[in-house]
Amino acid sequence: MGPDELVEDCGRAVAAALRGLLGDDLVGAYLIGSGALGGVSAAQSDVDVVAVCAAPPAGEVERALVDRLGALAMAWPLRGLELVLYTRAAVADPARLPRWELNLNVGPGMDRHLSRDPAAEPAHWFVLDLDILRGHGRTLTGPPPAELVGPLPRRWVLEAVRESLRWHGEHEPDRSQSVLNACRGWRFTDEGVWSSKRDAAAWARPRSDDPSLIDDALAVRAGGRSGSLDPARVDAFTRRVLERVERELGP
Repeated sequence: MGPDELVEDCGRAVAAALRGLLGDDLVGAYLIGSGALGGVSAAQSDVDVVAVCAAPPAGEVERALVDRLGALAMAWPLRGLELVLYTRAAVADPARLPRWELNLNVGPGMDRHLSRDPAAEPAHWFVLDLDILRGHGRTLTGPPPAELVGPLPRRWVLEAVRESLRWHGEHEPDRSQSVLNACRGWRFTDEGVWSSKRDAAAWARPRSDDPSLIDDALAVRAGGRSGSLDPARVDAFTRRVLERVERELGP
């Protein structure tokens, strides 16, 4: 089984677990990230799932959900699972600070993280996820995502791109991720298109004054090259993309 098929298979196992515990309260479940946009990396990709429920789950149901999904993800030959659970009302009218019920990261290749408080998490990740979900989410169960997820203002999404670039500069130890995230944000800023990191890199390469840095970032992502990228070159590249986003946002 190839990495793309593996991510979809894992996503369907997540959807089945959600259905088993939420029953008819499960409205839909969707792959986002590389599972939807393509370019899955067996070394670096997660199974990114957004689920939508009719109403917030009861405490005992939520605890059972966390336990079941954690057991699933820990057995995968991937980094793990990133799951965000929303109510139907929250995605129908997205807020600038998205309102979700549960944010769970768990798996053999990541630190376990469980949060129930949207105010305690960087909002930009969830704005980006909802925008990608609306346009590109891959349905595991439920209606097409655009039928559930309301539109997000372009300015909110650009602000989220800006904050993601800043976050990577301050917190991301894997500089290849910073470069490829910047490529994706750059393409969205210029064309309004979300694409895989691989496709965004191909788009950015002829437009960049440091194309070999993008090549190196792709090689690291593919697992064919080890070691970190030059911090100064990465900072310069992401700074140029950040300046492009700032110009698009205006005052």
